[in-house]
Amino acid sequence: MTGARDGRRHARRLLWWAFGDRPGLLLWLGVLCWFGLTWRVGIFIQDTYALANALVALADGHLHVTELRYSLTLGSQPGLHQYGGRLYGRNYGQLALAVPLVWALEGLSALVAPRLLLASLWAGLGLAFVAQASRLDGVDRERTRTVGGIVVALLFAGSVLTATDLPRDRLALAALQLSTMVAAATACLVCYRLLRALHGQRVGLAAGVALGVATPVGFWATIPKRHTVVALLTIAAVYAFAVSRRAEGRAAMRARAGAYALAGLVTWVHAFEAFFLVGTLAVVDLSTARSNRPRDLLVVGCVLLLAATPMLATNYAISGNPAKPPRLLPNAEDGDVEFAPSSGADGGVGDGASGDDGSTGGGGGADGGSEGGGSAEGGSTDDGSDVPILDRVRRAAGPAWQFVGGAVVGGIGVLGEPARLVDIFVRSGHIEGMRYDLNDHEVIELSLLEAMSILGALLALPVLAGRRVLRDGWGFLQGARPRRLAPRRQTDLLVVALTVVLTVIYLPRLPLYSMLTVRYIHPVVPLALYGVCRVPAVRTAVTDGMGRLIRFYAASLAFALAVVLGGIAGLDLALGEAVQYHALWNLAAATACAGTALGRTVAPDRVSSRAVAVGLALSAGFATAYLLLSGLVYFEYGTYAFDVVRVTTARLPSL
Repeated sequence: MTGARDGRRHARRLLWWAFGDRPGLLLWLGVLCWFGLTWRVGIFIQDTYALANALVALADGHLHVTELRYSLTLGSQPGLHQYGGRLYGRNYGQLALAVPLVWALEGLSALVAPRLLLASLWAGLGLAFVAQASRLDGVDRERTRTVGGIVVALLFAGSVLTATDLPRDRLALAALQLSTMVAAATACLVCYRLLRALHGQRVGLAAGVALGVATPVGFWATIPKRHTVVALLTIAAVYAFAVSRRAEGRAAMRARAGAYALAGLVTWVHAFEAFFLVGTLAVVDLSTARSNRPRDLLVVGCVLLLAATPMLATNYAISGNPAKPPRLLPNAEDGDVEFAPSSGADGGVGDGASGDDGSTGGGGGADGGSEGGGSAEGGSTDDGSDVPILDRVRRAAGPAWQFVGGAVVGGIGVLGEPARLVDIFVRSGHIEGMRYDLNDHEVIELSLLEAMSILGALLALPVLAGRRVLRDGWGFLQGARPRRLAPRRQTDLLVVALTVVLTVIYLPRLPLYSMLTVRYIHPVVPLALYGVCRVPAVRTAVTDGMGRLIRFYAASLAFALAVVLGGIAGLDLALGEAVQYHALWNLAAATACAGTALGRTVAPDRVSSRAVAVGLALSAGFATAYLLLSGLVYFEYGTYAFDVVRVTTARLPSL
């Protein structure tokens, strides 16, 4: 009995270490259930074919692809690369996150039909949410459990009664989608914990919920792209950094090392972004740390190397060069290789190139080309070195370094093109030169502000900065030393630096088709929401009346759904027209949010926190409506994970 009690105690301790407190656990469970409402088991963007096939191989114990379960041809799979007569995927760090889910779903499917298995998973999360909600202070425990249990039971029963067949071979794809749903929910949790530490539980909860239901994080949760995982690791690194500045002694050192570990893991997902993430973190950390003793730097360096080891080992296992990621290997395309499924471990490519003189990684499909860029061998010279491994590192690092430099220089150049910046950040619409033919001539791209209307509140930041300058003069910038800044300001510095860097490096590639919500800068979304929560007017609106804000949000969501669905049906809009119609409403909501936040900042006696709450609720309501309608009306692909959703929404207009 004592052992059982100790085990439960340790489990509870681990649970609260991971989630912080019961509201954090509730947030995580609730956001996962929310993502399930629009979850379709299917392939939305072409790149997912290669990811899903690589995941199938990885779950079977192979780095190389052994079967094309989710496509018939290589040409339809941008993201597959070839080396040594075999095919390889990319983003192996993202795939590794999904492997345990593949094993779990496929193992359980031997006992339960796949569709019922997913419904049971959803119902289980719902019951866990109800159980935790009933334990909150001030909540009627029995009533919450009864009502919540009935709702969950009805949804589960509806899913069972309306269930259609889901092939078992689709479970690997479902696991891949579920992995990004978990990553997105965890990003919401980390955002909650970060803002709770800075501004209290109400602000933290508002931020965590908003990230899941009113930003592009919710849009991409069920679409398994790497951007969600990178966004999670980015905001988690910021959280660890913030903890290291507030803690003391060994706790501070552990958090500091944790920040580098989280940033280092991004190398296994996308080394290009990891280079800038780690570099920016290092610059800010070293300039603000209390101590940079050799021992501290040794710990940080060892942790960073350890975090990068999975990437180095994967690269070495694939190409024999730890510094050569799969993106720098030749593309696998029809005409270059002939794929034949193999029953043995060697399966793969016949007549394939060796991969030593290949083209750029990525290419084609939705990404419109490589993101890791450059020839795998270009620019290398023979300097007589007799160390083969160094030669290989130099040959791989040369083009990658060229691409890094080009991204920075090109991004800075785009900053001088106002019209282009407006297309990316403010208003999308029909953009000159965009390859709309690749999207069936549908104008479905949104700017960052159109996809995340709550960013309108950031308009108050220049006013706040101007007040600081007027009050203290420019001397506060000249005399301030990073190490003397308060922990909160040091975290602000890191967030600003990461936002600028992770945005600038992708500006040369934007705007681009199939971005939908400017997904290349998706890791910036949680950082931008952090900035919104740092606006005093926003925090006051949240803390002064959380219940009022929730009521305004519910009314705004109902209004948004009514006007958008009414416009779609009344105006008989096509897909691109419907998305742009919604985008205009989102911009109107962003304007209301910006106006109220700015008004409260400039004239607090004339603009109440109630007005700011209305602006925030409008922007969040229209953003939530976009997430719902994207999954239920705008974009139809695959089948709903839960057929009860299909039956319930059958009467909605189709495009």
